[in-house]
Amino acid sequence: MADDMGWGQTGYRGHPILKTPHLDAMAANGLRFDRFYAGGPVCSPTRAAMLTGRNHHAVGNGIVANLSTGYPGYNNLMPRSAATVAEVLKQNGYNTAMFGKHHNAPEAQVSAAGPFDLWPTGLGFEHFFGFMAAETNQFSPALYRGTAAIPTLKDGVLDKALADETINWIHNQQAAAPNKPFFAYLATGSAHAPLQAPADWIARFKGKFDAGYDVIEAETVRRQKQMGLIPANARPAPRPKGIDAWKDLSPARKQINARYMEVYAATITSLDANVGRLVATLEELGIRDNTMIVVMSDNGGSPEGTDDGTPNVFASAYGRPVPVPQAAAMHDIMGTDATFPHYPRGWACVSNTPFRLYKQYAHLGGVSDPLIVSWPKRVTAKGAVRTQFVHVVDLYPTLLEAAGVARPAAWQGKKLKPLEGASIVPTFANATAPTRTSQYYELGGNRAYEDGKWRLVTRHTRGSSFDSDKWELYDTSHEINELTDLAAANPDLVKAMVAKWEAAARQYQVYPLDDRALIIKLSQDKLRSARKQWDIRPPIDRLGHDASPAVCSASHVIELDIERPKGGGNGVLLAHGSHHAGYVLWIDKGRLIYETALLPFRESIVADRLLPEGRMKLRYVQKMTARPFDGSGTLFINGTQVATHTFERCLLAPGYDPFSVGSDVGNQVSAGYTGPNPFAGKIHRVLIDIDTSPIGPIDTMNFLKATGNMG
Repeated sequence: MADDMGWGQTGYRGHPILKTPHLDAMAANGLRFDRFYAGGPVCSPTRAAMLTGRNHHAVGNGIVANLSTGYPGYNNLMPRSAATVAEVLKQNGYNTAMFGKHHNAPEAQVSAAGPFDLWPTGLGFEHFFGFMAAETNQFSPALYRGTAAIPTLKDGVLDKALADETINWIHNQQAAAPNKPFFAYLATGSAHAPLQAPADWIARFKGKFDAGYDVIEAETVRRQKQMGLIPANARPAPRPKGIDAWKDLSPARKQINARYMEVYAATITSLDANVGRLVATLEELGIRDNTMIVVMSDNGGSPEGTDDGTPNVFASAYGRPVPVPQAAAMHDIMGTDATFPHYPRGWACVSNTPFRLYKQYAHLGGVSDPLIVSWPKRVTAKGAVRTQFVHVVDLYPTLLEAAGVARPAAWQGKKLKPLEGASIVPTFANATAPTRTSQYYELGGNRAYEDGKWRLVTRHTRGSSFDSDKWELYDTSHEINELTDLAAANPDLVKAMVAKWEAAARQYQVYPLDDRALIIKLSQDKLRSARKQWDIRPPIDRLGHDASPAVCSASHVIELDIERPKGGGNGVLLAHGSHHAGYVLWIDKGRLIYETALLPFRESIVADRLLPEGRMKLRYVQKMTARPFDGSGTLFINGTQVATHTFERCLLAPGYDPFSVGSDVGNQVSAGYTGPNPFAGKIHRVLIDIDTSPIGPIDTMNFLKATGNMG
């Protein structure tokens, strides 16, 4: 499963520059499904639907797992009444393993305390190696083996490491039990942000995208017509509001826009190469012919890089976008560990060619995804195309039927609810085999309903009444990419389809609709559940992102009882996040420092005197004057104030790297040290007290304005 890879981002789908020979070869020797649609359309919903064969709201995954709410459709608590495909296969004699991204456990459960029921090893996977968040750094990812945090990679990049682990696991499994079947689920970090790839892969695309997204989108459409992927009379989707024509960009904007796409191209093509390595392993072991490989993505290309792209997705998400000149200055390091980038919305449109819009939207650009089924022994129609409607919930029963396994009636004492998907195995041999004809969609108030050739869809305006949303109606048999709205001419049909959507919404736990922007949910819901007081007695392992003290953007006090040895005692006292978004309290050459980072912005508070030796009390006090961005920080040594600073802008939240005490185990926060920089002394105790009082309406309004979320 690729991440955020749109319908048109492979060679076999007509992209003129992206060469994906291994995916192309599987499409040429297997089946390609051209009407495959995802769930959410964001990661957690689609992944939950694939694992359970049920609609994402019906299994509590109506939103991504770091934004869980208390409502049944959005709590991210996958029920026991939905046994995963891994659980069923394991109980029927399969070895099971998962590698990569698992974003289907509430992130508050991602800690040493668990619970671990919704981790991969609690959902039927005997082996897990990967990460538990929406995204992670490709060069220094926050990794787990089973449920234990492990050191980050020594070299290489995450996607290669995931392929290596998958290959090694298959070798070992086959050596131990060559006649025992296996189910392996490889969920890469690409092409989700951060767009990072090996430098040599990025270099291959130097200058390849200088023509710009308008020219390359037009060429992709031309090639798709030539290849018979879309009708000869198909028109490209219109550019969404706010995206400038390429010709209207300044030279600096063109240069950095093209660079972002060079990096994105490297992520896709290196992903393809790692898939090729995996397929080669199956061939070397002599098991390729009877191994079914399913290739897919979780949603369309992402618009989350904003109109101009960003060298740091946290900066733009946290309301502090990086000006183009500063981003352009990072041209040569873009895509390396020094950045956390994402490409502009214009390139996201190209990713989803020929469809409208992108990830988070219920239009086809958000839900249309690649799907390849390659199984040499059983799929004999090499290179055939299937145009039947397939939804992600259909993959679960497809995998079970292919394996000859029946889903049980009950699981762990619970009667299993019926599947909402249906197997597409009959299409393997029959190009006209019937598949589903209808399906609902919803994310953040963006909604759609598919019924035969008709597609009803609405793009919700945040903050407005859901009842005022304008429903659009499209005949996909006449026009594949939702260009001609037929709603006004068919009011009765619209009314009937809206009723079908509402019936599905009631059936599958879609209500209540929640249209808050992701960043607003993150701040409001996390604050309500934030823990006020922490008493930490080292040593401790790192704490996961959402199982850590939520100090950022709140008034708080951090007090440390430490002991410095004679003649030394430098290093990190505590850290959370990374230099892309994070904070650290550390000692450098005997001087206490508090530092925040939000690439490329940094703010530091440095004590005006050296620390003594021996045992002492240190304190950092942050006082907010207007939440979440305005405030000051003050350092104390044994009760004496040694430095104070009014922040230009307080850090809204750290990145996904973990919270650690005594060293910086993530992608280091400060540029003043390299590596974990462990404290050369003893930390006896850390006390943290956080103001968890609700944000007032004025602060909320200022926050919305600052982050560009005022509708």
